[in-house]
Amino acid sequence: MPRPAPPALNLSGIEAASLVKFAYFTSDAPAPGTLLYTAFRRNMPAGVKEFTVRTAATFFYGIQQTGGLLNIQVRWINPDGVVVRTSNLPMDQSREGALWTWQVDRLEKRDLVLPGVWVVELLISGHRVGRYPLLVRPAVR
Repeated sequence: MPRPAPPALNLSGIEAASLVKFAYFTSDAPAPGTLLYTAFRRNMPAGVKEFTVRTAATFFYGIQQTGGLLNIQVRWINPDGVVVRTSNLPMDQSREGALWTWQVDRLEKRDLVLPGVWVVELLISGHRVGRYPLLVRPAVR
């Protein structure tokens, strides 16, 4: 029988913000369960600064080890200020032995339709810990 998930950690804003190891956009998300290295044998996905409309975009982030369950939310906000997608992505680190854990959230090409500056907000324990801009260019004709 699987072990039940622990209760979610209740962190202050400063504690939550200090957990973000990295956060950026990529077009090449690693396969689930891939062991990633940030220094020697570096195999992190390449960062992407801009996308073209109607292409999928992936937000990739790493969170320092807490030993507990984190309530994580990712919000994709279009250039008009409208939240297009909200993902609730709990991260259970109670069984992890690594120093940090990574996750991704993907906005499908059908949703990335407005050119301009999009923003992704990363929230941990209800605290906004980062805002990440993404330039989306119109399709070339």
